[in-house]
Amino acid sequence: MLTANGLPSDIGIVAYDPVPELLIDLVGRMSREAGKVWIFQNSTLDPALKQRLCAAAAGGITFLNDGTNAGLGLAYNTMAAASRQAGADLLLIFDQDSSPQAGMLTHLRQGMMDLIRLGKKPALIGPLPVSAEDGTFKPPHPFHLAGGSVNGTLHPAEFAISSGSLINLDAFEQLGGFRTDFFIDAVDIEWCFRAWRQGYSCWIDSTAIMPHRLGQGIIRIPVLGMLLARQPPARLYTYVRNQVAMMREGLAPLRWRLRLLPYLFVQGVAYWVAYRGKRVRVLRAFWWGASDGWSNRLGPGRRSRI
Repeated sequence: MLTANGLPSDIGIVAYDPVPELLIDLVGRMSREAGKVWIFQNSTLDPALKQRLCAAAAGGITFLNDGTNAGLGLAYNTMAAASRQAGADLLLIFDQDSSPQAGMLTHLRQGMMDLIRLGKKPALIGPLPVSAEDGTFKPPHPFHLAGGSVNGTLHPAEFAISSGSLINLDAFEQLGGFRTDFFIDAVDIEWCFRAWRQGYSCWIDSTAIMPHRLGQGIIRIPVLGMLLARQPPARLYTYVRNQVAMMREGLAPLRWRLRLLPYLFVQGVAYWVAYRGKRVRVLRAFWWGASDGWSNRLGPGRRSRI
């Protein structure tokens, strides 16, 4: 419901073996703009850390889950349901690797309200993520759909990364939750594809710059102008698996599917070169990821083979 202060908005954070100071800073910085703060524990949080988090929060924190790693999809869905039940219309979701600027929730919320007033049916609006290390970023324009920018700052996009995205909970109820069988990778991509297919839209605010730590650093491919996240082989597996699963299920737009296979090939070569001591594991990650994705063998448990 639209009020004088805008749409009631909560913060939801997924915590998995977090760096304490980064998580405390995230809570302290963002809680002052939000109604409630939800933290989904995908790992057990130390009681002393919980106390510090509660002290940093402007209005207290509700901790969800028992520390079992349930993946990102279930975590986001649980926080969205709890937030909706508590009366919120919007939920700004994070993982612990983001360092948003103060005021980002207020800024994105205004963008959301503008898009709603214009009849754009926004499902989410996200920031422009940049590397927390050096400020570089993957330009979002390859993912932009033709035309449709609002005020020169809000750009329709095929997807936005989940961390830092402001979710319209009305749209969430209509579209359904994030894929829990994907467990972690590409849950945001699939959800945004689903939103577009069902008449909703996804947006990036190019003025909302958000430092984000992706994986274990960045792999640069200067010749192709590519930036790849340095991920462990188990994460490469779920990434490849879920991308192939989307292709097999016909969930991705044709333009995405046409560029996926050559892109995966280039990524495989890049990781092979970069991971000199883990090349066998990289091969297994790509092989089993493609095989399991095509055979619909999803869920959290199959990464142990990598």
